[in-house]
Amino acid sequence: MNGRVVACDDGIVRKLGWGSGFTLVSCILWSLEGGGPVTAALAPVRVDGLDATDVIAGLVEVLQAPRSPLIVDSVTIAGFNVVNPYGIVESVGSPVVYVYKYMPSLERLLGGLEKARLPLTKVRARVIEAVVSSVKPAETRRGIVYLGVVGMQFDVAVKLVEKLQVYSRTPEPLRIAHYTASEASLLIYPS
Repeated sequence: MNGRVVACDDGIVRKLGWGSGFTLVSCILWSLEGGGPVTAALAPVRVDGLDATDVIAGLVEVLQAPRSPLIVDSVTIAGFNVVNPYGIVESVGSPVVYVYKYMPSLERLLGGLEKARLPLTKVRARVIEAVVSSVKPAETRRGIVYLGVVGMQFDVAVKLVEKLQVYSRTPEPLRIAHYTASEASLLIYPS
């Protein structure tokens, strides 16, 4: 690791359904040495679209952080827009760590995806299945989290997540990314 990590999360999603709109993704560049944010970047992402992987990879490039570990809180953002870890690894060389507070339910995710009747459902389902089937519990000083890891060893990912936990089980840069994206999306996409 190069002493930096990128954490990304989406903003508020008001409408679900193909082509219904946008929300924002916020990515925070975090210094592992300094223990704090360095900079951030925001970009729109389509609700239930297919652009999450490309948008996040682009933000990693904007932050000049290729090969830095990427932390996200789910395989899906902005509804059923999927973050493909293999696409991230291929495009920017960043290992991907999915951090869940609970064990994700493959059955519920695939059921919701089927009900949504979105284009390329099988492609989305393959990514969701690959990530969710890899999720394992991890004991940290702040409690149990559930991690899906691609591109790094599981024990290294656990240590990274634990180092980033400040106030809760959620890694601090991920909490800040969530807050930033949510507040900015309210300003840019008001109801």
